[in-house]
Amino acid sequence: MRDAQRHLRDLGIDQWQDGYPSREVIMDDIEAGVGYLLTNGEQILGYAAILLSGEKTYLQLDSSLWHTPEEYVVVHRLCVRGGEYRRGLATELMQHAARIATAHNITGFRIDTHRGNIRMLAMLSKLGFEYCGIIHYPSGERLAYDLNINISNRL
Repeated sequence: MRDAQRHLRDLGIDQWQDGYPSREVIMDDIEAGVGYLLTNGEQILGYAAILLSGEKTYLQLDSSLWHTPEEYVVVHRLCVRGGEYRRGLATELMQHAARIATAHNITGFRIDTHRGNIRMLAMLSKLGFEYCGIIHYPSGERLAYDLNINISNRL
């Protein structure tokens, strides 16, 4: 997580520069059964919180702006270890989220990111996510995207 925080800082992005997500947040995710590690042996390569419980902040957008059903999977705190970028690891975590959703008969997939997070925006575009609007967290605005898993052939 610290690698991702440093990377965002180096890009001049203020996302995750306030200590969030902390070790406690990650441990809470794992204890709640929503924190997923991507590993190679003992080495952690990536992390994502994959939730089926929705995201109340997404209620800020009119429901007509979303392209997916009200029931959806959401990914938060997606990150890849420094030095492991551009290997498709974030895509692997996104594919895992889609498999979890499909196993629960959920076809909607929603996610948000900082407008300066160019790598995340490129991945979302590559995977076929559609822009839905701007949402606001206490830490700032984020761009919201969604994808219908049943229609996508990229996940």
